[in-house]
Amino acid sequence: MPEKEIKDTKKQKKPAAKKNSSVSRKARHRITSAVLIALVLAGVVILNVIASALTERYSALTADITSAGTYNLTDQTEKILSGLKKKVSIIFLAERKTYESFDTYYKQLTNLADNMVKDSGGFVNVQYVDIVSNPNFVNDYPDDNLQTSDVIVRCGEKYNVLNKEDLFNFELMDNSYQYITSSKAEAALDTAIVKVTSDRNDKFVILTDNTGDTETGYTYLSKLLGANNYNVITMEIEKGDIPDEVNTVVAYSPTKDYSEAAVKKLESFLYNGGNYGKSLIYISYRNKIESPNIDKLLNEYGMVISDGLAFDMDTSRQMSSASAYSAYRYIAASFRSKLYTDNITKDSQTVLADYSRGVAATNSSVTQPLVSYSAKSGICPFDAPDNWNPDDYIAGNVCILMQGVSGNDKAQSKLIVSGSTEMWSQTIMQSQFINQEYWLNIVDTLNHREDNSIHLEDKVITDYSLQGISRQTSVITGVVMFAVIPVLIVGAGIMVYVIRRRK
Repeated sequence: MPEKEIKDTKKQKKPAAKKNSSVSRKARHRITSAVLIALVLAGVVILNVIASALTERYSALTADITSAGTYNLTDQTEKILSGLKKKVSIIFLAERKTYESFDTYYKQLTNLADNMVKDSGGFVNVQYVDIVSNPNFVNDYPDDNLQTSDVIVRCGEKYNVLNKEDLFNFELMDNSYQYITSSKAEAALDTAIVKVTSDRNDKFVILTDNTGDTETGYTYLSKLLGANNYNVITMEIEKGDIPDEVNTVVAYSPTKDYSEAAVKKLESFLYNGGNYGKSLIYISYRNKIESPNIDKLLNEYGMVISDGLAFDMDTSRQMSSASAYSAYRYIAASFRSKLYTDNITKDSQTVLADYSRGVAATNSSVTQPLVSYSAKSGICPFDAPDNWNPDDYIAGNVCILMQGVSGNDKAQSKLIVSGSTEMWSQTIMQSQFINQEYWLNIVDTLNHREDNSIHLEDKVITDYSLQGISRQTSVITGVVMFAVIPVLIVGAGIMVYVIRRRK
């Protein structure tokens, strides 16, 4: 009996041993699977860390999938950065999260700044200074009225403050809400960097005799020119002489005639002791004035200002809402010459004019029309009756911007006459039209700065959907997402299955 009980006991222990073995095997499989999963996850994390470190160090390894390269630097910017020999600071006036929360375009700007740091070889750094919590910071910039949306580009004691209008293009909705339509931030940063690091500082004179339009007129031109590394001098020609080192003078919208002595100063400036090579831009006042002395100077360069306002009956050119002044206000004018359009990058090839007088040639052998209205344009005389008929005055292709030259075979001086003051105002210069870019083209060319000009295409951000990516990028992305990654996942699953089967 005891012997039988012993045998029975032995028989009962065998199944227990098998059960323990089965449990042990399952545990090993689970551990193996867990280890493999952990290794895969660790590999992904390590790969991500390595990729982040590499892209942080080498921006060329990053990928901008937008068709316009919205977040990447252009070749022009790369050239500027590679030539830096001075330290530059890009200073944002709010914490990064706060600054980027303003708009998607502000985030694009911070990314551009980051890329500039990466590609500058250590010559560019980015700082974030919250002027709300650090109000003493603005004490170093007492005349600049700093805002949290501004950006300062600084090199030593030289600096340039960029406000939102310098960085972005805006449009105004019907409810007076202003929204960003595109970014010109990269060009603004490039210009600021060149300005604060350049040793060149061309002097530029704006004559302010008898002009009352300062807020939206020459003060904006002065600021714009200063931002493009010009040393702007405002003066009255009646009270002083133009410095010898000045190449270009703007006579800004005088409301009455210059004296004979003042005009002789301008003639002497352009003659330049027989060496010529100087330039004068005359911006006409839109109302009628008696100006025989100024008219004499213009006639010497083959031009005359019309005794009336230019109008355009082509409704496709009229940019203002329907009114009695639609034919005068906000007219889209066309280029008549390519003299100053080589660097223009925008698709639009028109400039906007407003309340312009016409400019006609008295000697076509020394003049060149630059900008004009359409074939349905004409001049309405200042003394026209109230019931005047536009058909009676249509002349066609009325010129509103013209250039005249004088000189010899070695050098020439240039006189550019603008019939419109408003076309160079801040409102129009910062619109979607290309007045500002055209103005800078003219000024830079007159000052022999063609190779130093910064002209980049504005960037539109379309990261709200995939419609902004290029066709090639979309195909590659689709293949990776819907073919490569699924195959890798299935392959990993098969590998795990085979390993478990073998064990």
